[in-house]
Amino acid sequence: MKINKRATMESEYDQKDIVVIDNGTDTIKVGISGEDYPRLIYDNKCGSHSVQNDNDNPNNKPQLLFGQDLKKVVKEKKLNVQLSNPIKDGKIDNVESMKEFWQYILEDGLQISELQQVNLLIIDQVKNSKEYKSKLAEVFFDYLKVQSVLFMNSASLSLFSTGLVSGLSIELGHAVNTVVPIYQGFPIMHALEFSHISGAEITQCLENDLKAYELLLDKFSEEEKLWIIKDIKEKMCYIASDYEMQINSEDNFTEEERSYELPDEQVIHITPQIRYHCSEALFNSAIVNKNSFSLPQMIVNSILRCDKELRQELVSNMVLGGGTSMFQGLISRLQDDICQIYPGGAMRSEFNFVADFQRKYSAWIGGSMLGSLKTFQSLAINKQEYEENPEGKMSLIHKRTF
Repeated sequence: MKINKRATMESEYDQKDIVVIDNGTDTIKVGISGEDYPRLIYDNKCGSHSVQNDNDNPNNKPQLLFGQDLKKVVKEKKLNVQLSNPIKDGKIDNVESMKEFWQYILEDGLQISELQQVNLLIIDQVKNSKEYKSKLAEVFFDYLKVQSVLFMNSASLSLFSTGLVSGLSIELGHAVNTVVPIYQGFPIMHALEFSHISGAEITQCLENDLKAYELLLDKFSEEEKLWIIKDIKEKMCYIASDYEMQINSEDNFTEEERSYELPDEQVIHITPQIRYHCSEALFNSAIVNKNSFSLPQMIVNSILRCDKELRQELVSNMVLGGGTSMFQGLISRLQDDICQIYPGGAMRSEFNFVADFQRKYSAWIGGSMLGSLKTFQSLAINKQEYEENPEGKMSLIHKRTF
């Protein structure tokens, strides 16, 4: 069995190779254990279109499209394609679509011809239940017929990507933000904090802030428009150290720094309101008309639910992960705000944040590291033991998912 390592080289696939898949709400990251970064990144999008009078499809079941195949069809506009997101809020929402998506990823993306030899490491949200993982196991073993599967939570892997096994995992993703203490690799679930004031909400807020440029943006397709708004968010939006002061003060940025050029060479001027407003939602949920704890309060709440003996280790090892954690100014603002609300007072320097420059892929990188260890096979569920005791499948999932 062969896997194309890169466009110009091949390598034998064997049991030492673990396929690592991070099922994100915005993108799905895919690669092989031991590699530094995901090899493939797919948008969480599925396209379906009706196929009439096809002898191979007597029931006229809609054909599903993914990845580059989907992008090509959408761009050419030759078919009436219905778009959907099979993953919502960090959870598989449409299992039927997703099982074909995974098959597409393995066979077309990684070019694996024999799925029965595949060993999978599936990265999942920390708050998803073991019953939910049991349904996914049925897809992997009964439909895809893979060799083995290990389910790991993203929070522990984000921490592991930095070389730590204990600390506070702070994942700021597209649909969900989670804060959870990890001790010796295991999440302390009673101290879990989560919020939906995350990347998608911030992007929507920025789109509203750009209403003055609606005529310029409406020239583009919905997909292009969304890409532009995300690009502005990632390149030009910051976390304010003092929101009220900075949003109302004179703009000290240069003309180049406050100008964003659209693909058609028109220019959007980034005011302090646009630059600081949307990201402030992490600290004040009223910005997006929601009622939720601020990110600093979530962090403090999570720490205080743990034993006093563990708290110092948590505040010394607070690991940021996920694309929404990439905002410039985030760490400094978190340190300032946490100091103000932490009981008994604390020095700003006591709150140590670990922020790798590739932290938008931190869960996948942690999975790649774990998959390269010899312990993988002892942790994973293999097909033989899954099939040996049909009545005990749920018990097996409960014991061997992390």
